[in-house]
Amino acid sequence: MGVFVLYSAILPGSLYVRLQHEKALSILVVYLFPYGCGIFRFFEVEAEEINEILEDVIETHQETFGSELEADRVIAELRSELRLTRQAYPGIEGRRASLEKTSVEIEKRLSQELSRRKFANADEIVEKLMFGYQTLAPTLLSIEESLGLISRELVSEGASIFRQIDPETLFTRNEWCFEDFERWRNLYLLAAEKNEEILVAVA
Repeated sequence: MGVFVLYSAILPGSLYVRLQHEKALSILVVYLFPYGCGIFRFFEVEAEEINEILEDVIETHQETFGSELEADRVIAELRSELRLTRQAYPGIEGRRASLEKTSVEIEKRLSQELSRRKFANADEIVEKLMFGYQTLAPTLLSIEESLGLISRELVSEGASIFRQIDPETLFTRNEWCFEDFERWRNLYLLAAEKNEEILVAVA
C-alpha cells in the first residue's frame, strides 16, 4: 500500500540556521513535523493535544531538554521562530503536501514516464525527488531520527521536470493518486519559485 510521506517547504533563514546548530530545537521540529496541518501550523491544533505531544517529546528526549524550564524556553523559541517565518514569508505554511499510501504508485509511474522520455537514471532521480538525499542537521541527528532534506538545487531540478509533466499524463482525474501527485508537483513548482528547500518525513 505504500507509506505516508509528508513534505513542507522551508527557507534557509533564521529557523533553518538554528536547526543546524541547536539539537533541542531540531529534535522538537522533527518530532512535531507529522502532527496537525504542518510544522508552521502545529500550534493551531487543540491546546490539550499540543500539551500531550509536547510532554511526550520532552519525556522521550529528557537528556536533551534537561529541566522543565529549559524545555519551556525551547518551545517558546520555536513558536517565535515559526511566527516570524510566517510573517517574513507569507503563505509558507501552505506550501506542503502529503502522499498518503500513494508514494509507491506515484514513484513507479513517474519513473516509467521519465524513462520513456529518455532520462538517464530515471529511478534514482525519482527516489531523490520523493525522499531527498540529505538530512536536516546531519551533525546533530542521525539519519534515522532526522528529516529528509531536498536542497534548493534538487527542488529546482524537480520543478524543471514537473513543468514538462501534466498530472493527467500519469493519472486520470478520478484515479486515487491524482490529487496527491498534483499537490506534490505544485509544491515543487512553488518552492522553486520562492527559492525554498523542502523537508520530508516518512511515517
